[in-house]
Amino acid sequence: MSRQPHKRKKPRPKPASAADSDTPRRRVRLSLEALEVARGHDGFLRGKPEPALLIAAYRTNGALPAALVGRLLVRARLTNEIPCSVSLGEHELHYDARFAVAERILLLALALEENNGRGVAALYAAFESPGQLLLYDASESVPSPLTVDEWARTARSTASAPSVRPVEVMLAGVALDEIAASDQFISASALSIATLGRADESWRLSFVGRDERNDWTLLLRTRVD
Repeated sequence: MSRQPHKRKKPRPKPASAADSDTPRRRVRLSLEALEVARGHDGFLRGKPEPALLIAAYRTNGALPAALVGRLLVRARLTNEIPCSVSLGEHELHYDARFAVAERILLLALALEENNGRGVAALYAAFESPGQLLLYDASESVPSPLTVDEWARTARSTASAPSVRPVEVMLAGVALDEIAASDQFISASALSIATLGRADESWRLSFVGRDERNDWTLLLRTRVD
């Protein structure tokens, strides 16, 4: 009996790993450069305001829910007469990672006029809970609050350098000005950054209080490389 020739099995293609579909490793950097103060108020006979800037960076639109990847607290000291511009020195937030194509970094910035510091501390701690944050455009007549992931997706078509739209933010259904308590909450801004390609952009984030007595603009730079 003649033997049949042995047929070699073709190797099966290996399934693509998660890393194969990722973009190359990227480094996202956020640099705070200056705070322009057009108007400032700290109450009757209380001198100049004491601006506190709180910045959080969230990784969004991935396989997992939005996650905090970095945060900053920067206090600006006003020494000159208003209007003035204050250099913020070397304050940089950076994050290195491999990102899937759809992933974005959401930057959330809060501005407060600090008094006893308890409100600043509470909101800085609140950055740890992105699942409890809801955002909507401050110009909306009928608010449509979105989660951090949802807002990051929709913001890509509405935010382009240098201007950033102000947002309203709620934490567990509570407005941030209520949480800030004796530290006066001025306003919030947010922007969504793509991680797919390299970029270097300068932004102007406007913070105007409801009574318009405080009118500040944060100058910051974002880089993806």
